[in-house]
Amino acid sequence: MSPAASVVIPAHDEASVLPRCLDALLDGPLDLEVVVVANACTDATAALARARGVRVVETPVPGKAHALDLGDAACTAFPRAYLDADVVLPQAALAQALETLRRPSVLATAPRLAWDPTGVPRRVRAFYRVWTALPYVTDGLLGSGVYVLSEQGRARFGAFPDAIGDDVHVRSLFAPAERPSSPGTFTMFPPRTLRALVAIKTRAWTGNAQHDRAGGAPRSAPAAGAERGPSTARALLRRPDVWSGLPVYAGVYGLARLRGQRRAAHGRTTTWERDSTSR
Repeated sequence: MSPAASVVIPAHDEASVLPRCLDALLDGPLDLEVVVVANACTDATAALARARGVRVVETPVPGKAHALDLGDAACTAFPRAYLDADVVLPQAALAQALETLRRPSVLATAPRLAWDPTGVPRRVRAFYRVWTALPYVTDGLLGSGVYVLSEQGRARFGAFPDAIGDDVHVRSLFAPAERPSSPGTFTMFPPRTLRALVAIKTRAWTGNAQHDRAGGAPRSAPAAGAERGPSTARALLRRPDVWSGLPVYAGVYGLARLRGQRRAAHGRTTTWERDSTSR
């Protein structure tokens, strides 16, 4: 009997977070084909994955795109989920995503995003209260750690781009009606310092700029870090509870945008700027 879905998890030195990711994903009745791609790991990532009974592909070559391609090659089933090792996707939420993909014309989906405030300082919490109120996050989010594709949706592209923002590339390939959010949530874990927050948002902006400069498909909605326009203003006007965080959001947004554009303009797009504070 074929698995209900395949799940690809690229993992570079993720021993500190991979167990919580796998434990949530495997907790339920679905028969899932889970492939963890341990790329250039120097820790116990591969051993921890094997201990939980999932398939492990090891490679000495670093890079998320290479890991995603290897994971794809090892998988046998569709739909196919792509999951960052540092997020938590409960199996029940994945099941709801699979159900959403059965709707006509839906080729891609992801659960709605939730974030864990535990240990997160005040200014970083303020940023995330604003960010998670924006249409980019609330309306058809695809990325930020999770996306699920049908076989037809995966056929929209070949190899994963060797770029910072694989989710930017994937999101740009689908019209909003083709990538609705599914019920349920997945959880991401924000940085624990303002400096780390600026670093990961700079990475997002660099990925956006890299995508645009490479002539990628037009982004059908603002990608991470690029939220603006009338819909954003209307969304924020309806949320007075987040207004106090707007100065922090504007400061982080502006600095990350400036740094990201400068890096892309000078070809400095290889630095990953991994957040270690939340691991």
